[in-house]
Amino acid sequence: MQIIQSSNARAVASLLDARPGKDPALQRRVASIVERVRRDGDSALARYARRFDGLNEPIEVTRGELDKGATLVDRGVRKAIAFASKNIRSVAERQRPRPWKVSPVPGVMISQRVVPLDRVGCYVPGGRYPLPSSLLMAVIPARVAGVPEVIVMCPRPDPTVMYAALEAGVSRLFRLGGAHAIAAMAYGTGRVPRVDRIVGPGNAYVAAAKALVSRDCAIDFFAGPSEIAIVSSSGRAAWIAADLIAQAEHDPEARAILVTPSARLAAAVSREVTRRLPSEGPARQALASHGGIVVTRTLD
Repeated sequence: MQIIQSSNARAVASLLDARPGKDPALQRRVASIVERVRRDGDSALARYARRFDGLNEPIEVTRGELDKGATLVDRGVRKAIAFASKNIRSVAERQRPRPWKVSPVPGVMISQRVVPLDRVGCYVPGGRYPLPSSLLMAVIPARVAGVPEVIVMCPRPDPTVMYAALEAGVSRLFRLGGAHAIAAMAYGTGRVPRVDRIVGPGNAYVAAAKALVSRDCAIDFFAGPSEIAIVSSSGRAAWIAADLIAQAEHDPEARAILVTPSARLAAAVSREVTRRLPSEGPARQALASHGGIVVTRTLD
């Protein structure tokens, strides 16, 4: 990773002020995919699944397949998924809004009712790496909120994702990804039910599709490429490097930045990043193009 002195204002601005530009051609392709799925339903969905997902299997994962896949997961990974699930559920419980009533003046009662959505759709990326963590963080809050039906779209659900689906309480899991999966959840097809809200991260096609369908189906937010900024003066170099790489693995446009007053820590993290960088995947490109370490005069 490049190491920049904070006094180099131009270099710092270039690193911090980067904005991913919109690709008009991509926007047009996504609009075409969404409209065809909306118009033609399952027939369009099947064509895009074969073309983009390479799907030769049924689009929906059966309960038997989930159970079988779960048996293939290493015991330590199962334990980690269960541990993460417990923690996510605990936080979600604290976040859940509560109903209340108040009588500001005699004879007047004002109340707030908190009612869960009927059906939520969660998108879990699966193009480069299995991401059971994304499934847990999308599904568990919906379950804690009381949503009765939670469906998941994942283009290539591996055994860890299947185990996470069981752990989180997924209602249905589909082998679908990309803009066509988002369109299916937003508008419904014969095989895929329409949802009330779509949540979860994804690539540029997924982000563009979510933005496009948001006029008809609620979404969580307009997400861009992953970003992480770490501020530290004395952290563990290996841990910091691992966190930077973990975000850079998501996308070639992901940004990963460390800000530190310690030149020694900056050099150590840079070495650890080089040592730990995967030989394949987008992390190397992301860190080279959108990653950096800024060395400041002080922590403030």
